[in-house]
Amino acid sequence: MMERLRNSIKRFLEILLKRFGIVLLTKTQTEEYLKPYVLTVSPEVRLVLPSVQNAGDSSRLIFTPTDAVTNQSYVWDYSPMPQKTRQLPFGGIRTGHNVLCTDFERFHLVQNFLKRGKRIPVKHTILIAPWAHLLDGISFGGYYDFVILVVAKLCRIREALPETVWNEAVLSYPLFKTDYEQDYLTLLGFSQDRILDSSHYDVQFDRCILANSGHWFYPDPMDVLALKKQVEGQLKPQRTEQKRIYVSRSGRRRVVNENALITLLKKFNFTIIDDKPRSVAEQVAIYKNASFILGPHGASFTNIIWCEPGTHLFELFSANMVVDHFRYLSQLMGMHYYAYYHGIKMSNSSIPLEEDVFVSIADLDQCLSRLFVHA
Repeated sequence: MMERLRNSIKRFLEILLKRFGIVLLTKTQTEEYLKPYVLTVSPEVRLVLPSVQNAGDSSRLIFTPTDAVTNQSYVWDYSPMPQKTRQLPFGGIRTGHNVLCTDFERFHLVQNFLKRGKRIPVKHTILIAPWAHLLDGISFGGYYDFVILVVAKLCRIREALPETVWNEAVLSYPLFKTDYEQDYLTLLGFSQDRILDSSHYDVQFDRCILANSGHWFYPDPMDVLALKKQVEGQLKPQRTEQKRIYVSRSGRRRVVNENALITLLKKFNFTIIDDKPRSVAEQVAIYKNASFILGPHGASFTNIIWCEPGTHLFELFSANMVVDHFRYLSQLMGMHYYAYYHGIKMSNSSIPLEEDVFVSIADLDQCLSRLFVHA
């Protein structure tokens, strides 16, 4: 019922915008429109992800074998025709009657026309516009989204551009307004005066560098490797230890019996990593020096990009929230992957994304004893 209502609202708003001369292009239509401006394109990649047993019950599968298929990844160097072209508050580009869709579904583009308030007009020759989506704090707006959908994309763009163009361009999108955002943008070479929030600034430009978001769960391997190359090239992290770490969570998807779990993990010489803000350099160092990582599914595992091949990731899931972002990234990084869920539904939330996790201590004890029998 709610889905039908949502779809009806979508259709109504799109029809209404057309009456005002505004056409929301689909991703396919956007790629066709930008075809003359393609700077680089990488083809889709297909990886076969093997099945994954439930670490607490080997007779049950958490994941069946999966074909993980990425989308084609583009970078465009768009020089607008004489028709009016501008960047919208949520980072997208309107050119003439058309609103380009370089990221995900078109419905969020409507929000650009509902936003009130004037923006400050500024003029720059070259604009990099890497992100064109409303940050709702639920589906989009977290650490994983920023690292994979913004920073990795920026690394793709950087590798496609001459250094002189990269150094001259300004960056504008709806900022996430976090410390890690500033850390990453500094590592990519952006000074504060070259970073603009599109929700506050109306950037006029002669050239616009755009790139698309691919598959949300299965990012282009070349993007991930470009990100790793850029960040590690700046930080130069060294592996000096091989720690077993448990990554705690303080927000949604917490382990409800975490005290008992931590008591067990100390038996296996785990270091407990508290859920608190850390610089990008600190996060890179933690994951670079980990030999075994265990914890509930969460955005911190985006940092397995910094892990050494052969590192182990053991992911804990709630009964109704089992997704394979990090199963995929683990395979890209040459890691060993395990997954566990007990199957008890927690009553803390009706939203699967926010449901807490219950862990059977007996299950985990047996499983870790098997894994570390030769350690």
